[in-house]
Amino acid sequence: MNCAKILIADDSADARELLHDLFSVKGHEVIDAIDGKDAMNLFDSTQPDIVMLDIMMPQYSGIEVLKYIKERSPGTPVVVMTAHGSEEKAVEAMKLGADDYLSKPLSYKDVVALVEDLLEKSRVKFENIRLKEKIHETERYLAHLVDTVNEAIISCDSKGDVLSFNRAAEKLWHFDEKEIIGKHLSFLFKEGKKDGYVDKVINFTKNDGKYSGEFMFCRKDLADFPGYLSTSLMEDDSLKDDGIVAVVRDLTNEKRLSEQLIASARLASLGKVVEGIAHEVRNPLLSMGGFARRMNKTIDKDSDYGQYLKVILNDINRLEKMVHDIEGYAHFAKEHRANFHCVNLAEIVDCSLTPLLEGGQGIEMEITQRELPMIFGDEKYLGELFHNIFENSIEAMPEGGKLKVDFTLDDDYINVIISDTGCGIPEEKVEDIYDPFYTSKMSGVGIGLAKAYIIVEEHFGFINVDSREGKGTEFTVSFPRERRQPVRV
Repeated sequence: MNCAKILIADDSADARELLHDLFSVKGHEVIDAIDGKDAMNLFDSTQPDIVMLDIMMPQYSGIEVLKYIKERSPGTPVVVMTAHGSEEKAVEAMKLGADDYLSKPLSYKDVVALVEDLLEKSRVKFENIRLKEKIHETERYLAHLVDTVNEAIISCDSKGDVLSFNRAAEKLWHFDEKEIIGKHLSFLFKEGKKDGYVDKVINFTKNDGKYSGEFMFCRKDLADFPGYLSTSLMEDDSLKDDGIVAVVRDLTNEKRLSEQLIASARLASLGKVVEGIAHEVRNPLLSMGGFARRMNKTIDKDSDYGQYLKVILNDINRLEKMVHDIEGYAHFAKEHRANFHCVNLAEIVDCSLTPLLEGGQGIEMEITQRELPMIFGDEKYLGELFHNIFENSIEAMPEGGKLKVDFTLDDDYINVIISDTGCGIPEEKVEDIYDPFYTSKMSGVGIGLAKAYIIVEEHFGFINVDSREGKGTEFTVSFPRERRQPVRV
């Protein structure tokens, strides 16, 4: 038995001495109290593991001391000692919370056995309390851990009804946990219960213990998003039935990156082709342009041949500009080197827009002013990026219109949203606007937006366009909030 602290309260010096010696020999720390008041004071100051209390004591009776102890420490074992014939007092003490009683004269063998038994029960009781608190602490820690991880974690019962919905899941679907608890897991999928494939996922998990795959999910605002679902069976003998834990990782940015890489590869291939074409065209174009301009100096400009030559010269000038633009784009794509440092995105946007508005007639401007965190980028190329987008928007509104710039923040990205009320782009042409040869202008090629695409990609960002013919166009340019440094190869 481990060493314990025992408080003995008895006004009989002989009884105290005998009990003191009995427990001291066994290695316990023994504290003696000579009366009720002394017992109360020593209990407060020493916090004993067990109390042996005589019923009849001066100052305060054993009954009063018992009440005092149980009010302050209900879990501390108390043994009352009473003279033979005072069993009524012992019964009263038991009703007030005493753990047991002994009748005098004491059998020291019984005393030791009783005290050891009560100490062991008390130790087990407090160990259980400690373990329960440890379990509660672990549960709180795990609940906090589940709530702080970045991936959405959802637990369900064996039927697929949601039991828990962590904070990452709330942010991903825009639902509060209380809105989802009790709903079927299929409620979070784009197709809902259609074709019963969510039930198939649940059954597969029950049979094989796990499942994984890509699905389309649906947010509260009905916007869908791609996600990677992993499920596992939660087996617990203490539960009435097995549950399922589902982890969902948002694939939106990964899909964007994949699409952007495909587009970049396509642009790179296209860039090589057009660069080669431009190179092959340049020399014969120089000859044609040179001779046509010499002829223009000698021929009668009002004659039929003069008019024909005018058309030829206009086309030559257009082709020369096209070759110049293509070679400039190819050089930019291969040779430019960005200088990354902390920059103020709002200031760059403002500086890019102001010069263009001076020449834009009838353009109504609306810009949202807000504090933005600094980003890591190249001020010069970011300025060129927004200049090209703004120029594209303004040229789409030759009769005037509204140009709006808004900034939004999410967990990972700063978004610049640029919208106009111009002519818009046909739906089938939207994917082509970043190609070097695409343009809706009367002359030239679409180099500006092709360069914009390269700049955004180099800044680890995304550029998305939403356009409706006859309604207008909205560009969303997103930059990562965390600092990233480009790798040179």
